Amino acid sequence: MPPVPGWSGTAGMSRFASAMSGVLLLLVLAGILIGVTLLPHGNSLMHGGIASRLLTWDGRRYYHIMRFGYTWDPVLGTQPGHFQQIAFFPLQPLLEGAVARITGSDAPILMILLSLGFGIASIFAFAHLAALLFEPRAARWATLLYVLWPACSFFVMGYPTGLIALCIVMALAASLQDRVWRAALWCGIGTAAAPTVVFVVFALGLHRAWQWLHRRDRIAALPGLIAWGVLCIAGLLGFMLYQELRFHDPLAFNRAQSAWGTAPPFFRRLARLFRPDWYTAQGVAGLAEIRQGLGLWSHGVQPALVAIQFGVQRLINSFSFVLALIGIIAATIALHRRAPVVVLAAWSVLAGYLWFIVATDQNMLAVPRLLAPAIGIFLGLGWLAGGGTGRIGPALGGVLAVGLTLLSIAEIAFAVSGYWVV
Repeated sequence: MPPVPGWSGTAGMSRFASAMSGVLLLLVLAGILIGVTLLPHGNSLMHGGIASRLLTWDGRRYYHIMRFGYTWDPVLGTQPGHFQQIAFFPLQPLLEGAVARITGSDAPILMILLSLGFGIASIFAFAHLAALLFEPRAARWATLLYVLWPACSFFVMGYPTGLIALCIVMALAASLQDRVWRAALWCGIGTAAAPTVVFVVFALGLHRAWQWLHRRDRIAALPGLIAWGVLCIAGLLGFMLYQELRFHDPLAFNRAQSAWGTAPPFFRRLARLFRPDWYTAQGVAGLAEIRQGLGLWSHGVQPALVAIQFGVQRLINSFSFVLALIGIIAATIALHRRAPVVVLAAWSVLAGYLWFIVATDQNMLAVPRLLAPAIGIFLGLGWLAGGGTGRIGPALGGVLAVGLTLLSIAEIAFAVSGYWVV
């Protein structure tokens, strides 16, 4: 790989990242105002102030873990619908607990601010990563599209979305600069926040193993490689050790996933990955739900909006999946020589999502959030938007920016109004 510019060459992106943080705050404000003033309450509205209304779905699960810790029932916890908190990784609630102890308060607003803070930190980290790889115009487009991606709504819902992205971006940047132990440390931290980071570890591990195979002192370097790999998954190993000591089952978090539905047999999952109708099913169902909602309009705005919003979520998932695929392909074209580890990490996250989500009965669930760790998406889209020699690139970027802005504001508005946003 040709030399990558150092961090000193990215100072100009800090000002742009500050501006993008302001854009994020404007998105949040617009979404909250629309949700509070224009939308009727959804079925899942959490009563209280704005922070309590935003701290919903998995964000509330992390909040519950912070306050009460983990529990695990190995019989009930594997039954569909009997969700248990052990399925959620510990870093977010640990940090929330630290905030509660420092401030003497466990008010939801503090947890929202923590999540938002990591989201903003991830913007600065991503802007510097983009500046390592692209000239300024493409780097700015990539950063803008990263900020506008609909997963930004989870920055204000108490999710570790920003924390996960921060760890992955820092690990990729360190890897590009051959700071392999720093990359391993960021991965190790990230694996305590979410299982998705393991797919990034897999990519970095393949890249590191390839380098190791081309060393003359492979035997002497083997212990260091093993130690590096252990550090990469240190967070996950620590979580498994806790579960073994507490519940005598280091894989309780994995067994708890059965509450969300058991995985189909291997060959059925494999077949689904090659069925075009399986990929279009989400969009078809979304259109049907929107039609159903429009038919309910005469019965009241609230029941109609509930049905319509389910359909909108499915369409957002379908649109985001297509856009993610385009971004990863573009990143592959642009970066396969200069930054192969970034490309490999993006494909690894996509492959994990396809196998563990799309190929199951969940199909395209939570696409914006679960594919956001494929950081190559935004780099590829930024390259397309900023790399055009004429008007095509900026025009494409403009269309994407407007569309993603509307989707992100809608997601925040739906979340604060008590609708399904996961």
